Amino acid sequence: MSDDTLSARAEAEKSRESAARLLDALARKVGSYRAGATSGVHRAAGYVQTLSVKDVAVGIERAVRSRPASAMAIAIVAGYLVGRSLRSR
Repeated sequence: MSDDTLSARAEAEKSRESAARLLDALARKVGSYRAGATSGVHRAAGYVQTLSVKDVAVGIERAVRSRPASAMAIAIVAGYLVGRSLRSR
């Protein structure tokens, strides 16, 4: 084999190992966020159960107005999850 072929294989192997390390790091971060997300979902469920529909709507409107970027991110993630769950059926 030529030196170029060996060099390309070595580069590909380094890239693969680097990608694997990045994915492992991402998996660890996602795992740590899962506990916080579960807690947040339980809090949201309790909030919705104790208040009327109008109170919930007013609360959501206030949250969106006070933190529009966070609200947009939540909407995008929720839309992705709903779309993914519908596509898998």
